[in-house]
Amino acid sequence: MDRFDPDETRRCYDLTAAEYSKKFVNELDGKAFDRNLLERYARMIPKGGQVYDFGCGSGHIGRYLQNQGRQKVVGLDFSEKTIEQARQTFPEIEFYVDDMLDSKMSSESADGILAFYAIVHFTYREVKQALLEWYRLLKPGGLCLFSYHVGKDTISVENFLDVPGAGATWRFLKTERILKLAEKAGFQLTEAVERYPYTGVEHPSRRAYVILRKPEQI
Repeated sequence: MDRFDPDETRRCYDLTAAEYSKKFVNELDGKAFDRNLLERYARMIPKGGQVYDFGCGSGHIGRYLQNQGRQKVVGLDFSEKTIEQARQTFPEIEFYVDDMLDSKMSSESADGILAFYAIVHFTYREVKQALLEWYRLLKPGGLCLFSYHVGKDTISVENFLDVPGAGATWRFLKTERILKLAEKAGFQLTEAVERYPYTGVEHPSRRAYVILRKPEQI
């Protein structure tokens, strides 16, 4: 499929909310790079600031960031069942149903935006739209940190996590093209890193982690 299907993707995560939480809630235990990056990201954002965790899933990434004790994290996902599951798992964090391509959150209301593997179903068209939304939501000087699978593959899954009928399409993305879209959206590049997968811990794909800054107003 050469287009993003939001209904299919939302249904996939609605159906797999409980299984997703079970499988991924402790995944950071085996990902030292990701933990270190989140810890460093927390130190880059003002203490007491607010971070939106888009595509929050089970909420474990946002929970790790909030546990650094510096920022308040708000988890956002367009799957209602996923948000219900996240609220049960991490009641200490606020979670809301929201669409990163057309967010209900106020402009310039976030010091940071976190989006680990939240754009993996998008074509570049939706990535561009998400970047523009993140730019709108961030305060001047705010930072977004996001990740994705690197490459040009497209993988369609019919029964995600062995749940019947939970189908969706995953798209790998090229960092050079992502950075061009970010520049056009107005962002300044702070950092872009690619790493190889942790064997036996995650899908065997190369991953990218990008940190972008919204320029300070002059």
